[in-house]
Amino acid sequence: MAQQTSDNVLLIEALFDIFRNHGYEGTTISLLSEVTGLQKSSLYHHFPKGKEDMLKAVVNYVSMQIHQHIITPLLDTQVKPEKRFSNMITTIKAFYSDGRKNCLLNVLNLGDTKPEINKLQNDDYCAWLEALTQLGKEVGMSKQEAIEWSERFIIILEGTLVIQRLTNNKLTFAKQMEYEQKLLHKYLVQ
Repeated sequence: MAQQTSDNVLLIEALFDIFRNHGYEGTTISLLSEVTGLQKSSLYHHFPKGKEDMLKAVVNYVSMQIHQHIITPLLDTQVKPEKRFSNMITTIKAFYSDGRKNCLLNVLNLGDTKPEINKLQNDDYCAWLEALTQLGKEVGMSKQEAIEWSERFIIILEGTLVIQRLTNNKLTFAKQMEYEQKLLHKYLVQ
């Protein structure tokens, strides 16, 4: 795989913002061209299969970010579990701009998505779920409790992003993430 240059990363980040705001169906080549400042021919030069290649690049980029900044740190047993969870919450808040930015998973599943994209997203979900489950077991949860807690956390995260977007209540996401930290703390003091 070719090394990503800072220009490529900036392009993929721009594409990411477009897809996270418009979904796959709502994103047009014209919009991509307008927002990135690249002519359609330049976009096709970088991404020969067009929008499909762009989306794959974005999903792979987001996957790398999730693994690097969320999953790998969650699995670092050299750091206390509560600190890892707190760091994850901080990362999530930044990634979603305190809930003001959409989740790619959320918007891509509104229409028909390619099975390959669904698989990539499902793999990330499973890896995140497993990392949270391991953390839950470290703080004293049974395996079943840890699995349920992990699933619930990700469902709450995704749902909170949707509800904040629906209600435009800018505190929804922050309040829920604070509650999740308190919930984990209860396991630590038992």
